[in-house]
Amino acid sequence: MEHAAAARDVAAFSVRVLRHIASRDGPRAANLAVSPLSLHAALVLLGAGAWGATLDQIVAFLGPAGGPAHAALASHVALHMLSADRSDGAAGGPTVRFANGIWVDLALRLNDAYARVASEHYRAEASPAPFKSRPEEVRLLINQWIERATTGRIKDLLPPGSIHSGTPAVLANAFYFKGTWERKFDASLTQDGAFYLPTGGHVRVPFMSSTRKQRIASRAGYKVLRLPYARGGGGGAHQPSFSMYVYLPDARDGLPGLLQRLSSDPAAAPRLESSATLADEVPVRAFRVPRFAVSCKTRAAAALRELGLALPFDPVRADFGDMVESAPEPVVVSEVYHECFVEVDEEGTEAAAATAVVMTFGAPCPPPPEDFVADHPFMFLIQEDVTGVVVFTGQVTDPSVSR
Repeated sequence: MEHAAAARDVAAFSVRVLRHIASRDGPRAANLAVSPLSLHAALVLLGAGAWGATLDQIVAFLGPAGGPAHAALASHVALHMLSADRSDGAAGGPTVRFANGIWVDLALRLNDAYARVASEHYRAEASPAPFKSRPEEVRLLINQWIERATTGRIKDLLPPGSIHSGTPAVLANAFYFKGTWERKFDASLTQDGAFYLPTGGHVRVPFMSSTRKQRIASRAGYKVLRLPYARGGGGGAHQPSFSMYVYLPDARDGLPGLLQRLSSDPAAAPRLESSATLADEVPVRAFRVPRFAVSCKTRAAAALRELGLALPFDPVRADFGDMVESAPEPVVVSEVYHECFVEVDEEGTEAAAATAVVMTFGAPCPPPPEDFVADHPFMFLIQEDVTGVVVFTGQVTDPSVSR
């Protein structure tokens, strides 16, 4: 598989980020959702404008596949996997939309080579913007661009004050996904049941159910369920194909340990679960998955620094000399804003994500029947199965909370 190595890195990165964010709240960690693909696209576009040690650190952070492999994956995602003409919802497949954009202050100019690579390889079009004279106007413009690209699911990603007169540039992307299950759940079978919380006690929530065979695998300490989305007509073997993977620990309080294991043990990494490893269906006895809706908005700069990506934020050592020409001072990343939304019901899934990187100047045999009862905290991934790249990941600790 052409992009397998880089996709494995994205899978590993997805669990590291999820575990890191979840660990901040300890056992009371809330529902979470992030888009590794959106963050990956932002970091690759940022790396295309970096030099020296800054570039080396971005490449090392992305993973051992190396810079060219990650650049090729990001380009494939932008130009093919999530290109504008992939909105095949009318043909029965998922609706997918992806947009990349760069806004640069009127007094500055993007390096010609950087602008060309951004446009030709990542479909990132550059636009001049009056940051110095009308920063609030630019903030609203970028937020409106993200809102349109995500069909209204991501609003106001950039908060008041995030853009100011000293902002030289903003790099942003937006991703929208809406897919129906290959086999929809029968809503008449949905019944309320107990979901056991990580802090003790339980809540009553609607559980989707089915008596059909399912793609389930039992691993040491957890089970994995694969729920494919319907594919559109045509496109052949290279047409994008998406699935949701639900990682359910055996123990009711086992999610933190599962996240730790998946993020530290390469042999257990979620990249090993794919349409190939979960192709066969098995009969089920008890099968219940809750409906849920998760939304998460975060300032990701601190998490990225804590995970080892420090130089892009360093006002002294950051080097983005390949990005902006004639800057009065060196540019540096001031903050990374990320928001993700995922909603799952009997019909399928709707999800959206956006990332904005704000720059600043130098300042801071017939198998036996299986049970799969997701009645306690679990992790989920939405993955594109042709490349193996993880596009969304998250955890559900309380499906009664929709935010």
